[in-house]
Amino acid sequence: MSDLRSPAYWVSHTLSVAATIIGVYYAAIVGFDAALKLELVKADRGTYYLSESLYQELDFNVKNMDRYIEQAKGKKFVYQEHLDGIKLNDYVFQASKFSESTFEIEPRLLSEISTYYFSVGNAIAQYYQGHKQSPNNVMVVLKRESKRLQEQQTLERFAAYKDALARDVKDSGVDVEHVSFK
Repeated sequence: MSDLRSPAYWVSHTLSVAATIIGVYYAAIVGFDAALKLELVKADRGTYYLSESLYQELDFNVKNMDRYIEQAKGKKFVYQEHLDGIKLNDYVFQASKFSESTFEIEPRLLSEISTYYFSVGNAIAQYYQGHKQSPNNVMVVLKRESKRLQEQQTLERFAAYKDALARDVKDSGVDVEHVSFK
């Protein structure tokens, strides 16, 4: 009982309780900060992988459509045989609708990519749906959208965006694998 009356007992226990509260508080702050940084790095990594996949798909589509444009170059009329097998690969673009990372991509880039897929995809779809779109009209859309992407330098800006994102993720200590079909 005499310990309870001792000021040293109360001071030491008060300091112990205060130190515990302060320690738990700082540990919580540091833990929250680490968890937040981890979530941000995971989000950036996911955005990088989506961006890389979307870039490769867009690059493939542009090169593929350029092949059809080149095939019809110099022809006065574009016929069905000039568009035989024309398709737009939009698997990644369609799958990106379900990704949290989609809207982490720079809005202007995303809008330009979306416009390309919309315009080219609609022209090709209408061409295949009972030829509501003439081969010549499809070619006009392909040329217009190809020119637009070149003028806006969409592919170059998108490549720079995803490479900068990869560097940021690597700087955070997470290695991302550069995969390329080139």
